[in-house]
Amino acid sequence: MPETEINTMDAQPEIDVSVIAAAVRGEQAALAVIYDAYARRLYRYFYSRVGNVADAEDLCGQTFLGLLEALPRYRHRGRFTAWVFQIAHHHYRRHRATLTVDETLIDPRAGRLLENVIDDQALDKLRRLFTALDEDERELLRLRFVGELSFVEIGALLGRKEDAVRKSVQRILSRLYGQMEVRNV
Repeated sequence: MPETEINTMDAQPEIDVSVIAAAVRGEQAALAVIYDAYARRLYRYFYSRVGNVADAEDLCGQTFLGLLEALPRYRHRGRFTAWVFQIAHHHYRRHRATLTVDETLIDPRAGRLLENVIDDQALDKLRRLFTALDEDERELLRLRFVGELSFVEIGALLGRKEDAVRKSVQRILSRLYGQMEVRNV
């Protein structure tokens, strides 16, 4: 897999510091901007972890409540997205024992479209390969492709350097690509 393929995902822009400051003051419009910027990404991230709509929506709601509670303590360091996903990760860890987890990167709305492009066997192989990855590797892929976080944001969230995150994702994708090629021969 050419390296340019994994680098084509543009990082989502950070929320402007003035919007964050307004949200800290409780301004509804600023809170709405933050919600709009993260709701879809958080939902997709949670859905990729839990595999069902109700739990994903519940975790999104809990994350936004947690964000509202923690917002007055936020100190701007240019990594608001990483901070939001840190709250999301905390809520997932707290509630994962009660959730039924289905490891998939596939959005249910995209399923029909994918079936037209990828045959069922290849998709099943990819799912098996994904679930065979260790949890840290699956989390890197979730954050990158489901949560749409940049390498910088993932690094800030996980306490790793951007380059180390980029190389880890590249290695995982190259390994998956190689396993898909070998198994399709």
